[in-house]
Amino acid sequence: MDYIGISEILSQVEKTVEIELSAKRLAHCRSTAETSAFLCERFGLDVEKGRLAGIAHDMCRELVYEEQERIIAQFGSCLDRFHASPSLQALLSDPVYRKKMIHGPAAACMLCHEFGVDDADILEAIALHSIADNGASDLAKVVYIADKLEPLRQRPSDAEEMLHTLNLDALFVYTLANVVRWFQESGKSLSPYTAELYNRMLQP
Repeated sequence: MDYIGISEILSQVEKTVEIELSAKRLAHCRSTAETSAFLCERFGLDVEKGRLAGIAHDMCRELVYEEQERIIAQFGSCLDRFHASPSLQALLSDPVYRKKMIHGPAAACMLCHEFGVDDADILEAIALHSIADNGASDLAKVVYIADKLEPLRQRPSDAEEMLHTLNLDALFVYTLANVVRWFQESGKSLSPYTAELYNRMLQP
C-alpha cells in the first residue's frame, strides 16, 4: 500500500468514525492511532499502517450486533488470509465472546470492502485487537498494546515508561498481564483464549 493511498484512506476513515462513533470512542480511536504510530516508529514498522489500524480498530464498535454479524456474513472473505488463526477461530466460535469482540473482525471487513484495504497485517491487527495473540504479526501486537495502554485509558502508573523502554515482546507480555489483572479486579470474565495464553506465557 503506497503512502499517498494510505493517507487518503486514513482521511476517509477518520471522517467515517467522526460520524459513526461517540465523542469518547472517537477520542479513544485517535489516541490508539497515535500510540500505534509511536510504537511503529520505535519498532521499525510502517507508521502509517499503525495509524490507520489504530483509527479504524473500533470503527464498528457502536453498530448493533446484528449489523456487525451482517458485515461478517457478507464480507468475511476479507479475513481468509488469516482465518486459520487460533485466536480468530476462538473469537468466532465462542458465542459469548463473539458478541463482545466481533466488532474487530467486522471493522477489518469494512475497511477491506468499503475502503479497499487489502494489507493483511492491517486487517489482522484490526480483527484481533480485542484478543491477545502472541503468534500474530508485529503490527497486530502493536495495535493490541496501543488499544490497551493509550493515554486516555485507565492504565498502570508505569505504562508510559514501559511504552518507551520495553522491547515489543516484553511490552506485549506486560500488556497481557495488565489486561488479565484488570479483568480479575473488575470481576468481569476474561476470554478463555486470553486466559489460556496468559497461563502459558506468564505462569511458572
